[in-house]
Amino acid sequence: MARRRGSVVPSPIVSDDSDDSDESMMDTDSDVDSDASGETDITTPIHHGDGKKEKEKEEEEEEEEEEEEEEEEEEEEEEEEEEEKEEEEEEEEEKEDEQQDIDDLAELLTENNHSPEHYLNMMQTIDLSRTECVNYAIGTLALQDRIRQEWLSYCKFLKSDAKAMYQQLDYRVLFTFFEWMLNQRRGKNGRRRQGIKRKSALNTYWKNFRTVYELEMHEKIDKDTSRRIVKNGIPFLVKKYRLSNKPRPKTTVYLDDLIRVVETTVTTTKKKFGHGRLRISLILYFQLAGFSANRPQALLSLCYRHIKVTLIKDPEGGPNNILIEFTTEFTKQFLGEKEETEFVIPEIIFDPSLILSPQVILLGLLFADGAFARLDGERILTSASQLLDLDIPEDTYQLEFNLDPGLSDIPILRRSERTLDGIRISDVEALTYNILLPWIKCIGKISTIREIVRPYSLRYGAGKALDNSGHISDAVRSLIFQHSDPKTFLKYYLHRKVDKDVRAVVQGLDPQKQIIRAACRMIRTVNPHRPQELTTEESSSVNRQPHIKELVERRDHLSKRLGRPIARHKGTVKYELYTRVSRELAGARQRARDKLLLEKQEKFDFEEPLREIKRQLLGIKISRKVKKSLDANTAVPPVHRRLISALLSLPRETLQDEMLRRTEAIDAVVDYCRFEEGETCRLPRDKRAGPKVFQEVKIEIHVPPPPPPPPSVRDIALKAVMEDHRPLYCFICLDKFSKHGGVSKHIRRKHLQHIKPSDTISCRRCDITLDHKMHLQSHAFSVHQTVT
Repeated sequence: MARRRGSVVPSPIVSDDSDDSDESMMDTDSDVDSDASGETDITTPIHHGDGKKEKEKEEEEEEEEEEEEEEEEEEEEEEEEEEEKEEEEEEEEEKEDEQQDIDDLAELLTENNHSPEHYLNMMQTIDLSRTECVNYAIGTLALQDRIRQEWLSYCKFLKSDAKAMYQQLDYRVLFTFFEWMLNQRRGKNGRRRQGIKRKSALNTYWKNFRTVYELEMHEKIDKDTSRRIVKNGIPFLVKKYRLSNKPRPKTTVYLDDLIRVVETTVTTTKKKFGHGRLRISLILYFQLAGFSANRPQALLSLCYRHIKVTLIKDPEGGPNNILIEFTTEFTKQFLGEKEETEFVIPEIIFDPSLILSPQVILLGLLFADGAFARLDGERILTSASQLLDLDIPEDTYQLEFNLDPGLSDIPILRRSERTLDGIRISDVEALTYNILLPWIKCIGKISTIREIVRPYSLRYGAGKALDNSGHISDAVRSLIFQHSDPKTFLKYYLHRKVDKDVRAVVQGLDPQKQIIRAACRMIRTVNPHRPQELTTEESSSVNRQPHIKELVERRDHLSKRLGRPIARHKGTVKYELYTRVSRELAGARQRARDKLLLEKQEKFDFEEPLREIKRQLLGIKISRKVKKSLDANTAVPPVHRRLISALLSLPRETLQDEMLRRTEAIDAVVDYCRFEEGETCRLPRDKRAGPKVFQEVKIEIHVPPPPPPPPSVRDIALKAVMEDHRPLYCFICLDKFSKHGGVSKHIRRKHLQHIKPSDTISCRRCDITLDHKMHLQSHAFSVHQTVT
């Protein structure tokens, strides 16, 4: 119990024999009042009975007060707790509101398309195998697919499971697999394989197999197995199958070689590309690859967004210069993305030869495609003649020729496609390396260069020129070649033929640079008399070879069993066997012809110098006229003659005439880009009809009105396809044939075969639209009397 303020409580004296209820016990604590000084007032009478009651009453009051105070304190504590709870709830609400505002702002800024639950579910169900991404090139992926198919074929041949064979892979399995590969002679659909002939090719297969194994099993081949294959397995197979240890010779196209190759591309009629734009595209590729040393795929992937054409002011006060800037974007990216490299090619005024002018060829392609931008729906630049009137405004240094943004992703070097009306250039498909490679090889052969010319030959030649130049440092050369280390160029691109006059340098004499240059270029082996094809008799002689005779007899036997027409047996086993034998016969004949031509060329290369020495020693002189550009027995279309004349023209004396020369060359390129030149004739040259010789006859006409002009070839063809008799002209392309059967074969092979389901079929002679292929055939017979 709490004590009253101001009272003094003496300690009570309790005897041992007294209890708690003894009345003699006196407590003066509650009966004695103290004044303010603390002294006891002794004048107050003491009544023992009343004091006890008062004491009890006071105690009861004190207890009530204490209880009230405790209740008040409890109420206060409860109120404080409630206030604290309310404050905490308010704070939590404020925090929630603030967090919600933050989430709303984040959602507004990020624009999430999915809820958090979507990503939580993805974390639990994601397939990690689908997230694996390796930046392999298209060619590498194709080679990996080939290795994968080889492994599946190997396992199928052994009647084993491919996955199980991966799991039990060891040195024995790997060695047996490569042994099996080297023994294969047939590939997909029974095609004859070229075979592995070099150790480097076998190493490439091994490296790609390791990658395929890692992708399939998510682990690498153990080191011991890899070491044994490299140290023991591959060398043993190289010796057993006599594979060549020498790398493929790297032919290098120098500037002199490039000039001859491009000139041959411009002038030759031995090789036709189907459409004129393809010939121009090949010329542009030669120019850009020969100057920039880019990889073939980087140039084939060039789009209009990578090209920039500008009229720039000459700081030295010369005439304005057309500047071409192009950016190579598509390069090797397996070791990481590389920065884009931009090349700048200025125009050469008074250029000795326009065949090496990218400005002429590229501007011709741009004008032919209508690639320049529009202003308010109107195309401003439409022809090369407008360039003569353009100048750079004052206080500026350039005038940009902006291209159409709608063509940004369109490739510049595009392939062709066949339609009902003939050959046209694709709108979106780019040229591929597999198309480019045989073109360049063929042009090299027509140029009578003994070595094989490939697309990478231009990269080797440009690299050699940059390495010999004192204007290009190693850092800039590595930037051009996209190499992170200069050692890569030294290992893979530097030609092993030393093109320096080491004797003169050692003896302290002046090097004979021109002699060394002439000794290193490819055109030193050019001989116009070197045979490039077989005669008809030589080509037919391959049919006397035993294995070809056997294939001919087998084909004829199957043909007799099937009967005519053979096409009606399509889908049967006999028909499939007949096509296989026919395909094998055609391949055998072609291989025999190639081998015979190679033997003929090697014999010529060895014997011709000896014959020439013998003739000179005997004093025999032979006058020969070499056909350098055009073939005497091939008719050259006027549009092709204009292109040749414009690109091979000599520089003019004045600047104005030189600008007109450039304009004429661009216009000639534009016209040729729209010209369909047709395909290369497959007949041997000794079987082709020569050009007709027209004898000029002078006739005096005394009639006053002049006679009407003779009808053109096109007028004769148009009249022929509309007459009643069976014409000798194709009513679609107006080609002429000696017999109507040739017209029928031509229409089936060149037109009907290339009709796609989505094509719109029409007859341009009758100006009508036809429903389908059979409707066209019916129209050809009923209207144009042509059986198809």
